Amino acid sequence: PTVNYKRRELPLLRFLERTRVYYPGVELVVEADLSPETDPYLDQHVFQGERLLPAVMGLEAMAQVVVALSETTERPAFEEVEFIRPVVVSDGAPTTVRLAALVRGDDRIEVVLRSSTTAFQVDHFRAMCRVGKGRTGLSETVDATGVMPDLNGVAIEPERDLYGGLLFQSGGFRRLTGYRKLRARECVAEISARDGHAWFSQYLPGRLILGDPGARDAAIHAIQACIPHATILPVGVGEIVVGESNSAEPRFACASEQSRDGDLFVYDVCVTGSDGCVLETWKGLRLRIVAGTTRPTPWVAALLAPYIERRVGELIPGSAVSVTVALKGNGEAGKRSCESDRAIASAVDGPVVVRRRPDGKPEVAIDRSVSVAHTDALVMAVAGPTAVGCDAESVVCKPSSVWRDLLGADRFALAGVIGREVSEDESTAATRVWTAGECLTK
Repeated sequence: PTVNYKRRELPLLRFLERTRVYYPGVELVVEADLSPETDPYLDQHVFQGERLLPAVMGLEAMAQVVVALSETTERPAFEEVEFIRPVVVSDGAPTTVRLAALVRGDDRIEVVLRSSTTAFQVDHFRAMCRVGKGRTGLSETVDATGVMPDLNGVAIEPERDLYGGLLFQSGGFRRLTGYRKLRARECVAEISARDGHAWFSQYLPGRLILGDPGARDAAIHAIQACIPHATILPVGVGEIVVGESNSAEPRFACASEQSRDGDLFVYDVCVTGSDGCVLETWKGLRLRIVAGTTRPTPWVAALLAPYIERRVGELIPGSAVSVTVALKGNGEAGKRSCESDRAIASAVDGPVVVRRRPDGKPEVAIDRSVSVAHTDALVMAVAGPTAVGCDAESVVCKPSSVWRDLLGADRFALAGVIGREVSEDESTAATRVWTAGECLTK
């Protein structure tokens, strides 16, 4: 039986649609019916044909229950967050979500989110929330120059190159505008803010406790570009702290990988304003591979760098190779050496003087080995603590006799094995072998 000891009016918030149980200061259980009509953001978060309740909106729902039960206007901090199973909203009847919050003492409130799709018997999301003064835990500022390196950005236009392909988000969740830095294990992403976006239907209260969920989601899915060959989704977080922010202010998400265990990645994320003021932190964000991605044809050049870094790390555990791949521009005489120097500086992650030996091999004064390669369209640079070499070649169709002369008998035989193993044409397989040989030479 439903028990309702409602003695006070709850705040007018979207996810406090129906009160099922209310013991003021002790326990609160509420429900809300979700459908594309009442919650249009669901149509903007469709993965593999299914509308999923975004994790960031689940956090908003939890925050609304917490502030209602604790009778505070402060944003709660989240700990021990788990996104255990997705909440799917179908085309038929609305999906009901039930949120239960229970005070655990010492300003701690436990919250779970359940769903009618599992008869309210299983926790879909779960978290421990902290409320009260002194719980924000945000540093005032960070070094803005470190957050936003002046390296001419990364040649990716998210709307053109990522959304609708590598990234499935649409509508109000499409907030990535670019990257200042992109590596396999770290990135700095630029995120736009939109004031007054309508997340709910006009007949429902629109006030949000945690602020802009679209920008928050972008801070998470920006990490996807670090792992371009697999689709990742959040499964948990150690701690989330949300501070005050101007919803119209552009922000920067700085993510760094802390560890990896198989298909589980752990990242820390810091969201700042352009002045370096910290707006939000996610510590111990756990992301799990849920599907492989269909390799785009062609690859965006800037995505090749984190992909190659990932694959080298998987094939050679413990290696610390950094990679830069960039499109060539049109320009002045001597541009080849200038492009090489810029690519090397990007690979070593900072300005550096590049010198060249008589044989043309580049060297830098710091304790890193570097190598660079050019094609008609691309420049590639790698850096590592030990000897490294890289090469890049365009595939050009040549007769078998030419490839045999170029590679020699043994390497030509190797190209034949590769071609049969991966169902690849002779010229592509032969180019792979030629390129590997050039790397060894360098």
